[in-house]
Amino acid sequence: MLSVSISDTPPANTTILSFTLPITGIKLTTSTGTDAAVFSPGSPSNFELTRLQSDSDVVVTNASIPAGHYTSLTVALGSPSGVFINASSSAVGSCAAGAVCNLTGTFTSITVPINITLNSNANQWLDLDFNYNNAIDTSGPIKINLGLANVLAVSTSIPAGIPSGDFANVDDFTGQVLATPTTANGITLKSTVRGNLTATINSSTQVFDPQGLCGAAGGSLSCIGVGSIVSLQGVLDNTGHIVATSLDVLDKGPSPVDEVEGTIYPSSCNGGSNFGMVLSDSSITTGGSPLATSGFGAGVCLTVSPTATFLVDFGILTGQPGLPAATGPGFRTTSDLLAGQTVRAKITGAATGTNGVNATATAMILRFSRLTGTVGSVSGAAFTIGGLPSYITAFAVSPSVQTYTNATLFENAASLSGTVSISALFFNPAGGPTQPLQAAKVRQP
Repeated sequence: MLSVSISDTPPANTTILSFTLPITGIKLTTSTGTDAAVFSPGSPSNFELTRLQSDSDVVVTNASIPAGHYTSLTVALGSPSGVFINASSSAVGSCAAGAVCNLTGTFTSITVPINITLNSNANQWLDLDFNYNNAIDTSGPIKINLGLANVLAVSTSIPAGIPSGDFANVDDFTGQVLATPTTANGITLKSTVRGNLTATINSSTQVFDPQGLCGAAGGSLSCIGVGSIVSLQGVLDNTGHIVATSLDVLDKGPSPVDEVEGTIYPSSCNGGSNFGMVLSDSSITTGGSPLATSGFGAGVCLTVSPTATFLVDFGILTGQPGLPAATGPGFRTTSDLLAGQTVRAKITGAATGTNGVNATATAMILRFSRLTGTVGSVSGAAFTIGGLPSYITAFAVSPSVQTYTNATLFENAASLSGTVSISALFFNPAGGPTQPLQAAKVRQP
């Protein structure tokens, strides 16, 4: 049995806000040319690579592959797409200075060498490590070219920091609960953008309620029911099963409002006090909503209601000593909405507009931004990070990243140096926490 995960090599100072990679098939080939199908979805399976600079996702679990020695792997791909900010002072092709523009590419397949022996009745694993930086073609009009060198590598080495007995982390899958979760039946989540994910639950699975939605039931599975919106953190274990290590309650349900999540970008998309968002996730239940068919990279123009609440989702950091106050400075008003933040918004009135989908936000929830930079100084559990994407202008000096010994996940990052990717809550440094980046995960290549 073979399981496959997917990640992305940390990019260098990229201004890519979204990169959609559609996988249409995966096969292994022996030295004699015999193919074995690993993954054959009925329709393209889309993965958003900017999220995967710090995170990992699962492509397929427990695929039945004939035993044998395989020497190459081929990934068949649909047409990729992306969104980028032209942060330069001049036009890039048809993209004006300061504009947010789309990238397109054509479908292809990538074949890379591999040296793997699959055994009968054994659970094995490999990771597809894409590098979207290497797929940006600037030789003519800027575009995505998956045929360029070093776009894909394959690894069978489990990263340092993954718990013993597991293959990979499964990071921050958010969706609506489809059936009452139990230790017997597990949990299934539905994301409008990302699809469905099913995981097992055991006695070690933690339930976090950072917003205090569940009252006395907070911290227990009884807080979660059909219709709840939950973020799952888990692992792909060495039996090829996804196991939920924690469940983070974002909306108790049972009838949640529509929600969109994405990166705030530097634009008042329709003038006034509106905020542009590039979509990375959503949970849409309203029939006929244009967001029901909006995928990764779609533009959403948010008008923040004057009565909107501002909340912080601490996720796996919940309860750690020294966390910023949930209602403290750094994320309390529209003045704290900054380019590069990942925010989840509860919305109403979604309608197609000239700049994507327009909607009114009734609640803004700070979630984890995926950022890559270079480690500066290290002091205890904190370090400074430089070289962040140039469209992030909130920091006058290299910001400090706070980690937590008993909560932050580290991959290949036992000794912090060089390039790192983080998944971190991004607070306004002007009047906010001393460490404006609160890290749930740190990954080194």
